[in-house]
Amino acid sequence: MSDSPIQPEDTSAATPLPGEPPAAEHPVGDNPSVEQVASVQVASAQVPSEPSGGDQPSAAIRAGTIRYGNVIEVTPEDVVLNMGEQVIGRVPFLEFAGHPTPKVGDEVSVIVEQYDPNTKEVALSKRHADEVLFWQTVKPGDILEGVVTGMNKGGLDVDIGGARAFLPSSQVDLHRMKDISVLIGEHVSCVVSQVDRTTKDLVLSRRKLQEKERKQQRQSAIDALVEGELRSGKVTNVTEYGAFVDMDGVAGLVHLTDLSWGRIPKPAEVVHVGQEVKVRILKVDRAKGKVSLGIKQATPDPWETVVERYPVGSRIKTKVARLADFGAFIELETGVDALLPLSEMSWSRRVGRPEDIVQIGQEIEVQILRVEPDKHRVSVGLKQLQEDPWNTIESRFTANGKFAGRVVRTTDFGAFVELVPGIEGLVHISELSLHRVNAVTDVVKEGQEIEVRVLKVDKEAQRISLSMKPPPPQRHAAAQAAAPAKPDKKRKRPLRGGLSSHFEW
Repeated sequence: MSDSPIQPEDTSAATPLPGEPPAAEHPVGDNPSVEQVASVQVASAQVPSEPSGGDQPSAAIRAGTIRYGNVIEVTPEDVVLNMGEQVIGRVPFLEFAGHPTPKVGDEVSVIVEQYDPNTKEVALSKRHADEVLFWQTVKPGDILEGVVTGMNKGGLDVDIGGARAFLPSSQVDLHRMKDISVLIGEHVSCVVSQVDRTTKDLVLSRRKLQEKERKQQRQSAIDALVEGELRSGKVTNVTEYGAFVDMDGVAGLVHLTDLSWGRIPKPAEVVHVGQEVKVRILKVDRAKGKVSLGIKQATPDPWETVVERYPVGSRIKTKVARLADFGAFIELETGVDALLPLSEMSWSRRVGRPEDIVQIGQEIEVQILRVEPDKHRVSVGLKQLQEDPWNTIESRFTANGKFAGRVVRTTDFGAFVELVPGIEGLVHISELSLHRVNAVTDVVKEGQEIEVRVLKVDKEAQRISLSMKPPPPQRHAAAQAAAPAKPDKKRKRPLRGGLSSHFEW
């Protein structure tokens, strides 16, 4: 085979024989389209068996022409192709490195480099043909595989079948890599980001391909989820409104209200990052790719059997969980809280604040008063553990009896006096003195020890009316008893403080 390449000839001299179609050719420098490359293959099949012009090759096998040949022999040095027109071509076996070894009968795309008229053999190159076809067809979005050959300031150099491509460091991986040189020599798959056919520059992104694959994997995993299914996962993030749990690549949100059957002020009090948890799939929105999970739903609902565990009238020792303006919440168990109202804290004491009776964390014994599982409510009482002092109030405080007491508070209409712990009575302002009293504090002060007389006891209303006036003389009392009863007269104006009687307080 001659070493001198074939010189291009005037295409006008390559006149086809009568009835012969023009030969197909494709010089490398013309940058043909994919359709033009396909026409080369069609035209090559119509080339006559004898080349025109004597020893001169036909236009179809000129240097720089892309052709298709059939493998007729494979040797350790060459792959021999039948190019048609009684022309044999040879491709160095090394150019098939990285590709499947060709077999006899396979069709191979090559480019003509040299022609030997004596042997009618042409020197062919598969590598050059692949490069031409590659730059003709590559486009953004294509997925390519190559080998990382080196590193530069901005990223990595990648060899794509002989074509050099650039992989920016920001597009190397989903997560920032401290040392991207560890990929040198590795096979990587990337997505084409930019193509410049003029300068033959190619920019790749491995990150976009990973994102695409992860999105596909996530969508496949989401499609496989079944609502109501129980799964295992790991907490990946905790926020103010809940926690995110990863289930083999699918992340779902456990809302604050689905973390526990009980009241949870902050999600961080229940779960932490890295914790393995059992979750139940509550809802799957495949269109938006969102998954709602529940941790509390993975355990039995304690309210379903709360009536059996806490029957009305039973007593239980527990701790005060938190306080509110209207009472205290008692934790019966995890997920089940009971309310201890202010009115159920004491039989007789007027409780204004729960902290006057109980404190957070204090261990107390309470009695179950009411259970409403459908409303998730349990009411308990503290005073029921003690005897109601009003049951014996009439025998303890008889009318006109004198008792010592302590002023606990004063109002515009009178003073409240504690007779015994938990039992208070009212001394109306009109009963503070025989003389007219303008202000209660002119006679008594809070904390002052005084002696009072019982006027009346109302067991049902749990009220005691007291007086600081001396009792009426016995003679006057006997005369009043002997005198005929006089009809009741309506009071023209109410007592001080807007009361019509001593018991309206």
